[in-house]
Amino acid sequence: MAENHVSTPKTGENAPRVALESSQIRVLVSALGARLCGAYLRNKDDGSETNIAVNLADDAAYLDQDSYIGAVCGRYANRIEGSQYLDSDGQVTRLAANEGETHLHGGPDGFDRRLWSIADQSETSVCFALTSPAGDQGYPGTLKATATYTLVADNRLRLEITATCDQPCPVNMTSHAYWNLSGKFDQTASDHLLQINADRWLSVDDKLIPQGAPRDVTGTGYDFRTPTKIATNLPNAPEGFDHNFCLTGSRGELREIATLSDPASNRSIKLFSTEAGLQFYLSQHFNDAMKTENEVPLHQSGGIALEPQTFPNSPNRPDFPSPWLKPGETYRHVIEWVFNK
Repeated sequence: MAENHVSTPKTGENAPRVALESSQIRVLVSALGARLCGAYLRNKDDGSETNIAVNLADDAAYLDQDSYIGAVCGRYANRIEGSQYLDSDGQVTRLAANEGETHLHGGPDGFDRRLWSIADQSETSVCFALTSPAGDQGYPGTLKATATYTLVADNRLRLEITATCDQPCPVNMTSHAYWNLSGKFDQTASDHLLQINADRWLSVDDKLIPQGAPRDVTGTGYDFRTPTKIATNLPNAPEGFDHNFCLTGSRGELREIATLSDPASNRSIKLFSTEAGLQFYLSQHFNDAMKTENEVPLHQSGGIALEPQTFPNSPNRPDFPSPWLKPGETYRHVIEWVFNK
């Protein structure tokens, strides 16, 4: 059994949770999956709160779903074709499959299902830590990861993810938060406006594995270079929305990569990342049996996941940005969300 494996909790039981607060927002994060469990925007007039990050009732509910709601995914977020790759010596490394023959978001017992420890904590920050032993989900080497949430300003939340490994290993970690800026999770989020700083996207096969070279977004339903209503582009996106966008700018540089906005509530999020790609996923597997902390049933398309990361299946695609972490190196990915009302 992998280290920090979580046994099935009883209904209502939760791993340790930490609240980070400012005058404009209260963020709730959990040691289960280093998970974002809520982002509560405060109304300046009456002090009331509106949660805009999809959450579930308790840890039992989080472990009983495969939508990765709010979690940090690892060792490798997104998909690896055939659950295998060739290492630097030309040897096949086989990983645990959990989506047919595909390895998704780190496998059936990925980091989203682990109990992370709290390594450090202050009024504005909390650092979660996790050790993944050699052979975990098939990966080589012992990997040590941290995920640090920090309120760096009244309306700005940072997630810094780091990892080291004592053997060469592909690493690609992200936050799988879902957003609905209306705060009404029983209603669709497809009426939101989305803008992505990307001129190219990756088409996929029926297993959602990227095929061929990146494609120009011009004239497709995947053109979000200007703020566009998601529902408007759906008819011109025959594959739906579960795709990687190849971001402009330099990998390793923290830069603005996307903006999500809701005209009805006048709320918006600006998203920043140091990574090369952004997976945009309009929830398709939510259902009314899945309920929030307030027992609100989730609409099928009630959440939008914007997951900064390197490209899917990169261990098998030398033409993609490299996912390889070598001994002595430190993987580092910074994500920031700026909330506006």
